[in-house]
Amino acid sequence: MLSLPELVKIPDDAISQVPELFKVFKRDFIDNVTYFMAYPVIIPRPCKGEIYPEIFWHIISRQEQKGSKSNDTRGIDYERAKRLCWIKPIIQNFRNEEITSWKTKEFDKNAGKELEKYYLWYKPGKFLVILKCVETKTKKFFIATSFYVFDSNVKHYEELCKKGEKVC
Repeated sequence: MLSLPELVKIPDDAISQVPELFKVFKRDFIDNVTYFMAYPVIIPRPCKGEIYPEIFWHIISRQEQKGSKSNDTRGIDYERAKRLCWIKPIIQNFRNEEITSWKTKEFDKNAGKELEKYYLWYKPGKFLVILKCVETKTKKFFIATSFYVFDSNVKHYEELCKKGEKVC
């Protein structure tokens, strides 16, 4: 059985918790290197003038619903944010029987080319971590995203898993 840390407790005023959430992220990914298949998971530095790396914001927030006036903004996503402490152990334990893992080749708009993406789905906790692999002289992994898988999306990810290549 996979042993994961307790969910992060987040009050209704989640924005006040961002510094505390960042402490968890910093501990897991900046102060200590996380490895996936013996390769480092790289966290790009924050953009100039920013306090937090972009991926940190991405994994604790969610784009507002389409059609809303704030379509281009992201708001704190409680389901993502409280599982922030699960990302590292899921990456490190991707071979655990409770984690379904597969890879696919997908076009990455930021890279402008196809990259291998690795899906690590902890089904009992309804949480998915996606890493992307960039090969230069060696492989490097980056967190592409992570999120809570709502019941309405389970079938979609089961279909993706069937089409992907199992990661052993």
